[in-house]
Amino acid sequence: MQKIAILTDTTSDVDPSIIKEYNIVEVPLQIIYNSEVTYKDKYEKNIDDVINDINSNTISSSLPLTSDLIEKIEYIISEGYTHIIATCMSCGISGTYNLFRQILNLYSDKITYHLIDCRSCSMGMGFLIEKAVKMKENGISYEEIVKELEKLKTKEDFFFTVDKLDYLYTSGRIKRSSKVVGNLLNIKPIITCIKKTGNLEVIDAVRGRKKVNQQILNYIIDFAANDQIDNIYIMHSNLQENADELEKVIQDYYPNVKIYKRSISSLFVIHTGPHIYGAVVTLK
Repeated sequence: MQKIAILTDTTSDVDPSIIKEYNIVEVPLQIIYNSEVTYKDKYEKNIDDVINDINSNTISSSLPLTSDLIEKIEYIISEGYTHIIATCMSCGISGTYNLFRQILNLYSDKITYHLIDCRSCSMGMGFLIEKAVKMKENGISYEEIVKELEKLKTKEDFFFTVDKLDYLYTSGRIKRSSKVVGNLLNIKPIITCIKKTGNLEVIDAVRGRKKVNQQILNYIIDFAANDQIDNIYIMHSNLQENADELEKVIQDYYPNVKIYKRSISSLFVIHTGPHIYGAVVTLK
């Protein structure tokens, strides 16, 4: 009989109640203050901590500790699981995927696993985890879950904005773009994750929050085309007002689509700055 474990990192932004209820195994990335002191993401430093500290400290991030990942995998095996379905942040954004691949391979003789390269982040990978949990609870086999998740990962996109691109440039998460010159007054970039490479890229720049929200909606409409939207997730760094405004714009156009609001991982705040919000859209 198959016993399936779900393994991910702490940037999935899956609702904490779901993580707890279904025993989803998370591996924390590292948060580094002033190149000296290291904390475990989510467990020792959360988004509130990072937002409060980012202007008075130099904060960076690093891959999960190899020992932490090994500990989690050995825990899964010790609990009698026979299969692992794993996903983590896009290979184009972080080296976490390659670390997962290398360490999981060391246990290939002890447990069957499948590692999904989601080519996304935040709820762009989190929705895969939530789908996997639901299918597992419904008695779907490991093989069928893997097959379905590989299809579903192409049915997702996300669009977000930040106050300025300095943090993304400095961290190397995005290349300097001809579409945005400097930090012009009230010009907001719109960023997505390119599926072919898994890299972040500026795809547009507009002036003012209202135009940002409308343009995010336009990108959602274009992405969905004639397909049926499953869910939309408003992701934000504790920017409740921004999130509410974006939700209203989207809900007015899609009154029958379920919209969830979630706080985004502290790792994104480190690399984007303290003001980030946007939407993840998934298709049926």
